[in-house]
Amino acid sequence: MQQDEIEKQLEEMRRLGSISSSDWQSYTWKNELAEQKRRIEQHLREALTGAETEHSPYHMLERAIGIAAVCMRRLIECRLVTDRFRDTALQVHEVHAKADADWREPFISRTASEIFNNYDLTARHAEKRTPKVISDKMLHARVIGVLSGSAYLPDGLLIASDTQSKKQLFHFSPPEIALIFDAFLRDEVRMFSDGYMDKDGKISGTRKVFAIRE
Repeated sequence: MQQDEIEKQLEEMRRLGSISSSDWQSYTWKNELAEQKRRIEQHLREALTGAETEHSPYHMLERAIGIAAVCMRRLIECRLVTDRFRDTALQVHEVHAKADADWREPFISRTASEIFNNYDLTARHAEKRTPKVISDKMLHARVIGVLSGSAYLPDGLLIASDTQSKKQLFHFSPPEIALIFDAFLRDEVRMFSDGYMDKDGKISGTRKVFAIRE
């Protein structure tokens, strides 16, 4: 390559400027998730005890659940959790929609209307859902309600996304929702590897990357 061509390339590089960046890090999202876990515990307790507060614990719960879900999603999407954790289903409990009920669509302005009409609140069912499924449903929550005083179910949170709500609701007691967050917070990546692979899974080319997190 001629010297003048090299000078032109260097000049163009200078004209393009520079870009500063870093690797994705888990502590930023985990710190925020830990804070929202604390807030959910606080506001759920306020709602269940009828505590007098300057804020609405229900409004604060809606906010905290949404922010916590974003943190969970970013930890998964940025590969800041181990592959094993990402692919391992966590235990949740679900309340099923009534099979024989005349479904009543909730008003858009309400976070938990028509619950008694639409769902069988006499039982909940243990299920296994992946971390991504749980965080997706929480992020797109159409239903957020606080159940208390039931003879059938523990006091706790009812959460469901728009696509989920016509089939079932998640039901979390306060310790159970804390366990979901703790599962994310305790998972730690100790080894990672990134590289390229081709369509046959061989390590070559630059069109597709692979990522391993252990």
